[in-house]
Amino acid sequence: MLALPALAQQASGPGAAATSGEVSAELGGYGQRSAHASVARDQPGLSLDAALDIVRSSNYRDGSVFLERAASLGGEWKSRQGRYGFSAGKVEQQTRYPAPFNTFAMVLAAWPDDRYRYDVSRASAFVQRYLGNVELGVEATVREKRAATTYANDTGTDVSSYRSRQLQLAPRLRHYGKLGTVGTDTEVGVDLMQWQRRTARVTDDVSSDLTRRQHARALLLREELDFGGVRAPRLLASLRHEQFHLDPADRPAGGSDWEHQRAWDLQASVLLRPDLSAYAKTARNYRIDDDGYTSAGYRPLAGQLRYQREVGLNWSGKDRSASLRLFSERLVTKIVFDPSLVELNQQGYAGNFEPARRDGVAIEASTTLSPALRFEGQLQQAHARYDNYPYDGADIALVPKTLASARLYWTPPGRATADLGVQWLRALRYGNDFGHSCLARVPAFATLDGHYGYKVGAWQLELAASNLANRRHYGAARACRSSIYQNDTRQLRLSARYRF
Repeated sequence: MLALPALAQQASGPGAAATSGEVSAELGGYGQRSAHASVARDQPGLSLDAALDIVRSSNYRDGSVFLERAASLGGEWKSRQGRYGFSAGKVEQQTRYPAPFNTFAMVLAAWPDDRYRYDVSRASAFVQRYLGNVELGVEATVREKRAATTYANDTGTDVSSYRSRQLQLAPRLRHYGKLGTVGTDTEVGVDLMQWQRRTARVTDDVSSDLTRRQHARALLLREELDFGGVRAPRLLASLRHEQFHLDPADRPAGGSDWEHQRAWDLQASVLLRPDLSAYAKTARNYRIDDDGYTSAGYRPLAGQLRYQREVGLNWSGKDRSASLRLFSERLVTKIVFDPSLVELNQQGYAGNFEPARRDGVAIEASTTLSPALRFEGQLQQAHARYDNYPYDGADIALVPKTLASARLYWTPPGRATADLGVQWLRALRYGNDFGHSCLARVPAFATLDGHYGYKVGAWQLELAASNLANRRHYGAARACRSSIYQNDTRQLRLSARYRF
């Protein structure tokens, strides 16, 4: 890697080839270690890039270790007629837990054999062709996931693994045009997908094997209208209809409702003044269970539906800006995974939860105090509650009603930069309390974090700290005054980055 900076000298003048890159390393508390290296090559009609990353960390619980390795490679060729390219990447994760993540976790000591491995490989290639004001394109993608878990207890071990592969072909057609004075941007696309998953499990010399297959095809339509003029109104509408096909043995009851899913998005914006704009949007999205670990015995769940609405104002001045947004979100048949329960000899299972909604308001503002100082602040007030029997009207546990943050940035002329921030979270309810039976509350807390950087030539040295006041606060509280897990204490990280 040390010889790479010499390649950058090949660039000389506009349009010449250039090579750039970055090498960095970071050290921190609780075993935090990371390293990064990347290089990019740009020349007329050609771009290439590659990157490598390694991350290792743990936390305050003895025996907890997380390791991740990642690599990526990409290339793109351009011409007046179009462009084409490829990308490939791989991520490997290994986790060691300090105690079994199951019903025994509360009563057993740490088991060093509790491990989890998760690997993802992805490769894609695309071709795009320009024909006047029409773009034709197609992208092919293949993605593989592999996971393996090992849980140990005083009676033996539980080993499970799965492997899935997804193939996707996505042709697209896009057209830019005019209807009088209105600019149009129209897109039509199709997604064709094939998915297969194989699951294996061994428990006390008893093994099981299951394979699931799924096909899907989707139609995508999108239209954007730009009316121009002083007010510059814009309108965007999109629709996606997807049909899923399962093996007959995997089809749930009422499959016709599950196998057809629709998503849509409608957005509009307008300039009220040169420095003030307003927008509104509403959308419906869906998600299909692709895990298979359900309480119905590897049966697909009902599709999760999310309805979103939002209106807002954005104001931007020379040295100040502010935004206000009102939002509402409703979840129907939400898909959740509970890893602490054992069902049908499965370690944890997924299910559809009760309908819920979240309504709130958020304000963001920033101002320049001086040439070297800038302030940013955010405030969010939200109400999350269940929306149907038997929990109708009950607040959702562990969802804060109030979040606030403020940050001050210091960027003087020269080599040094710094920032300091505070985040505050209002008291909230414990988990697993649907009937408001627990009078206790998770206490409100505030945390401080900061960052200092110093630049020397091509080197950037940084010192970052989180939870500066060393505040002990909850990360999870599954039951009333029990099953409480604290977040990390003060964390310090030192990093060095070299760019060329």
